[in-house]
Amino acid sequence: MSATDPALTPAQPDTRPDYIAQAIAALTAAARTTRTIGAGTDNEHTEPADFGEIACHVITSVAANLGGVDTLLAGRPGSWEADYVRQIVHSTTPEDELLTWRTEPVRMHLDIEGVFYDFGLEQLWDEESGQAIKHEQDDSLTEEQVARADAIAASIDRLWKQDQAAYREAYLASIRHELTRRGLTVEVEAIDEPADTLTWEPFADELHELARKNTPLPMTGEAPDWTEGTPADALRRAGLTYTARAQDAI
Repeated sequence: MSATDPALTPAQPDTRPDYIAQAIAALTAAARTTRTIGAGTDNEHTEPADFGEIACHVITSVAANLGGVDTLLAGRPGSWEADYVRQIVHSTTPEDELLTWRTEPVRMHLDIEGVFYDFGLEQLWDEESGQAIKHEQDDSLTEEQVARADAIAASIDRLWKQDQAAYREAYLASIRHELTRRGLTVEVEAIDEPADTLTWEPFADELHELARKNTPLPMTGEAPDWTEGTPADALRRAGLTYTARAQDAI
């Protein structure tokens, strides 16, 4: 064997967190706490913590953080252990109120360029930006016309970036509105990482589809119009192309 043979290479230690050990430690600490009964009365006294309540609370919140009890138990949904966990969650809270037990922020994967591509907006911007650049290079233009062409081209690119930033804020506001409507007060985070790096969560997927449907576009202040073609087609009909908006802005 050579000195570089894998069989001679010492095994690397597993540095991944031991979440089960951490959970056991946290629950053990919680079980050792006490609670005060009858505070301020002659019968005031302390008792051990109600660990049954603590355990039910923890399990229910974990289910809520994952978006539902089915997601929590997806690893082996038909086991007897899963059946008991399902009973705990369903006994702790009605199913339609489960998400009120959530403690984690709702993390949304937001690929704005991907959304704008689906809406036809990226194609609209790319086409008009290319035309503006080509117009800048027209040798027949006067100095004044060149300056205006430069300003229009720059404005088109500026509007593209502004639209993405504005849509991001409106998208998050749309999700917050939906969460508030459901009685949830958790935070919302937009994650720019690739979607395949995030844990899939049916609840987040549902919110994303609602936001795509209802989030107002910055060009119109209204939800995307799919009546006749793409939202970009609706903008063309309304005279709200990037070129038209850029011309109005200078």
